[in-house]
Amino acid sequence: MEFQIGNVRVPNNICLAPMAGATTVAMRGICHSFGSGIQPTELVSARSILYNGVDYSFKYLVIDPEHEGVCVIQLFGGEEEDFDFAVKAICEDERLACVDIIDINMGCPVPKVVKTGSGSAMMLNPEKAASIARTTVKAASAYGKPVTVKTRIGFDDSSLNGPEFVRRLADEGIASIAVHGRTAKQMYYGDVNIPLIAQMREAVREYKIPFLANGDIKNREDFKHMMSETDADGVMIGRAAVGNPWIFRQLSASDEEYNLRCGKPDSDTTDIMDVMFPSEYHRKLMLLHELELTAEYKPEKFAVSEMRSSMVQYVKGMVGGAKLKVELCSQTTINDIKNVLGV
Repeated sequence: MEFQIGNVRVPNNICLAPMAGATTVAMRGICHSFGSGIQPTELVSARSILYNGVDYSFKYLVIDPEHEGVCVIQLFGGEEEDFDFAVKAICEDERLACVDIIDINMGCPVPKVVKTGSGSAMMLNPEKAASIARTTVKAASAYGKPVTVKTRIGFDDSSLNGPEFVRRLADEGIASIAVHGRTAKQMYYGDVNIPLIAQMREAVREYKIPFLANGDIKNREDFKHMMSETDADGVMIGRAAVGNPWIFRQLSASDEEYNLRCGKPDSDTTDIMDVMFPSEYHRKLMLLHELELTAEYKPEKFAVSEMRSSMVQYVKGMVGGAKLKVELCSQTTINDIKNVLGV
């Protein structure tokens, strides 16, 4: 189901969540081809752009509208002037000016981000968060770019201020909000608080902006449950999409199509881009495809190194998978990976 973020039409309400070290331009393009509506970049420091320029962080800022559709660049930071400068620098760079949406990360729980007052630490300072949102919206609007925010339900159990927090952001002109249903202190562990996500959705309903729910959506049942319990306009899929781009096709399919194809993997002869339920052969082929795409944007040895965590997910659960993981993580070239996979 398509929806609208500001002046941008998004083709599907099932989207890829931004993840540091995972959502490379290669992965984003693949997920888009399997149905993801938007797929933001890894988080990029607005302050780094201010002090070091766009080129210093360019490997994280790379966008490819031909293959990833709607392009979203995600920024994090703790000061208004950083965002003001970063948005202008991005929109005036000929390589990045085609970006469709600027996203502000107000949910990252990683200590090195939080200690700077950025990411999920923003939830402890709603005044600052609102000011950053206001500044970013003003800067981006001059270039016709809507601004979105991804955040959490609260910083910890003693500060579950999510509903009030997102309402303040909507007041400042944020065009869409995505919520991960855990506190920052939970990181990525423990239960997702679906009732609180629903409260946050209700808090911004009158603003008529898209609301996306995120957290532990691993299959079709999780997706349907999240949508029905929160009344969200869509979802973001994070870790479940690493090494598994097929999840977007599985969630987007009609019940009839899903039930018709469910139950056994697609034939090995099925074109890799037409697969809904991959065989082990398809998973190996897609691993190699993502690796080769990654190597188009960076030196081969770095591409192999950076894809190790994703490679592990592609082969998870395979017969002999434990041994395969060890072998894959010790290789340094694409040919080495091909030999290990036997494809």
